[in-house]
Amino acid sequence: MERSDAMALRRIANISENPDPDWCWLKGKTPTEIELQWVNFSTAHSNMAGQASLSRFVAARRLAATARKDPFDVIISHGPWPAAWTAGCLGSTKGAAKHFAFSFNFTELPAGPRRRLMTWAFQHVDEFAVFTRAERQLYAQYFNIPSEKIVLAPWGVAPPLDNTPMRSIEGLYFSALGGEARDYAVLCETARRCPDEKFIAIARPHSFDGLCPPSNLDVRINLPFEDAWAIVYHAEAAIIPLVSRDTPCGIVTLVGGMHLGKAQIVTNAVGVSDYISHGRTGLLVDAQDSRAIANAIDALKANPSLTSKLGRNARRYAQQYCSEAATVDFFADRLNAWGLFND
Repeated sequence: MERSDAMALRRIANISENPDPDWCWLKGKTPTEIELQWVNFSTAHSNMAGQASLSRFVAARRLAATARKDPFDVIISHGPWPAAWTAGCLGSTKGAAKHFAFSFNFTELPAGPRRRLMTWAFQHVDEFAVFTRAERQLYAQYFNIPSEKIVLAPWGVAPPLDNTPMRSIEGLYFSALGGEARDYAVLCETARRCPDEKFIAIARPHSFDGLCPPSNLDVRINLPFEDAWAIVYHAEAAIIPLVSRDTPCGIVTLVGGMHLGKAQIVTNAVGVSDYISHGRTGLLVDAQDSRAIANAIDALKANPSLTSKLGRNARRYAQQYCSEAATVDFFADRLNAWGLFND
């Protein structure tokens, strides 16, 4: 049977650093009358461990070769490096396809030749999605991207846990989860200021290089996803210490904690105020200020109702603005804006 105009097939390429060969972002979740055919490309599938640039190049070349044989309508890249390599390798192969750079977020901005290469590559990207308003201006200026090409897409996901997890750590404690742009030196100093409190950090192997955590700070490295979030779930509050005021990171961990209804103490860094309202959905502290974090801990301990209120308001905010449903609606809106609903 011939396909009607309303059911026209649209092809979407999805390139990311996710090692799952079948992962295609919102595949099957976007309600449309158009059939979407997803084709996944993973930069983690080239058997080139430790050679990230070469791995990304190989995946981007595979995408470009596939596009030459059967053009795509939309190309979605996840993260700035897959976006740059994909744009660079596509060239004229891109054709009429829209290249959408999602999760456009830098832990550290590139400099020198890398900055020049990415600035050139990003001129061939049609649209970028960032998690915070501050990043729109930052990346537009730094990479000479027209600001109208950068749209705001609040980080929207399902809660990190489906059910109440079992408690694995006895007693009261404060948690800190994450590896990107974290200031664990200030967490160590906070633990020293609060010798009667217990702290659990779930981090990466390099996170505590050169640091000497005090005895009341327990460091867990590379825990499984569910185990890590279970620790956050049962914590009195979560702490997200970022390295500087200019660090646009920590949003994934922040939103995950909000979904769990967790009171959080967060460095007042770029973009955090898009998600946290001080005293309403969390507590904001200055960067590199262990005394401020210690004072926030004291405030929560002295006022359990404040802790409950922050967690309750945070969950409500996440459900409304940072849900998977919100991301699905955002993507459907972009499909419409790119004309994929038109024949």
